[in-house]
Amino acid sequence: MKILKIMASGLKLFPNDLVIDFTTTQRVRNDKSEMLYKISPQIHQNNAIAFVGINASGKTTTLKVISFVIEMLNNKSISNIKNNDILNGLIGKDRIVFDIYFSILSDSIYRLKTTIIINEFSDKIENKFVIENEQLWSKSIKSIKTKKSTFDFVDLKPIQIRKGDEEYLPDDVSIMISLNKKNHTQIYFEDLINWTNINFIRVLGDFPQELITFLDSSIEYLKSDIEKEEKDIEIRLKFKDKEEILMNSPVELEKYLSSGTIKGINVFINAMIVLAKGGYLIIDEIENHFNKELAATLVRFFMNHKVNKKGAVILLSTHYPELLDEFERNDNIYITRNNGGISVDNLSNILKRNDIKKSEVYQSGYLQGTVPAYESFIDFKKALIKFGE
Repeated sequence: MKILKIMASGLKLFPNDLVIDFTTTQRVRNDKSEMLYKISPQIHQNNAIAFVGINASGKTTTLKVISFVIEMLNNKSISNIKNNDILNGLIGKDRIVFDIYFSILSDSIYRLKTTIIINEFSDKIENKFVIENEQLWSKSIKSIKTKKSTFDFVDLKPIQIRKGDEEYLPDDVSIMISLNKKNHTQIYFEDLINWTNINFIRVLGDFPQELITFLDSSIEYLKSDIEKEEKDIEIRLKFKDKEEILMNSPVELEKYLSSGTIKGINVFINAMIVLAKGGYLIIDEIENHFNKELAATLVRFFMNHKVNKKGAVILLSTHYPELLDEFERNDNIYITRNNGGISVDNLSNILKRNDIKKSEVYQSGYLQGTVPAYESFIDFKKALIKFGE
């Protein structure tokens, strides 16, 4: 399954509709040279999508919306989705509507429209939100003749409508459950949002030596074993020309490995799995514990056709303006701002030319809201001067 577009309305933190397009909106010259994944002759997917903005501009919240949608499409109860805090603020007759477009097996395009309300009749916190109604449409991918018609379902009747008397379907689980069962589909994804500020080894096993050497050439090997019966962990670390170090907890690795190496192991192993399965990797503040080159390398892997054979997608937020220069196109970059509410704008709607250096545009303030306000800088400077008096 490939997600093509996510539209959301009614989210309290977003005064206007949120639109995230996973496909290209600008003209495609050559999908190979532009590092795109071809879904159909008219539909090309961006393999790397970045969200940039100053602190507290809404980057993390936007990533949470995407993560929430993926879990909903994967049949998970919306009451148990870890990022369902994006629904907070619903009261009375308020409604949140998700309009989601996706493809399955490069054969059909689907549109799912899901309306979520607060469950005012339940005192249980786990049943706080319910699905009020849903509709599912479908059309052949071969019927799409132009990029513009990809998301046009106006004259089509739904193939499935949620009914209130469906006893088999919990009121907080999407009707996607039947479509997924029929097509044996499941979206593979790794959500690292909640691990931004937590940095210890999350995975155990014999780590690929090529990865370990790439992250730290002084390490000869890093291996771990788990005894199934006793559930004991044995981690073996050896630096070149040094004695082997034995540990019983991943936390102990913090004594010997840099924060960048630890994060690199976590992120790149997850990236390897996502790339192999053609899934989605969501990572917030990619530069946290990483230097610029490591962050850029990760993005390049997703943009490399030989590495990314199945159209895996990385969705990231960053404060690194220079990382934007890895993106040849503008339609896979989103600018987030928070001025009385979060707004998310595609760079291609603001900057028409692809050949302008994006880091310079971002830092110049031309995009508005991407650099701290000058007035705030002056006020803070004055406070610093007064503080030292």
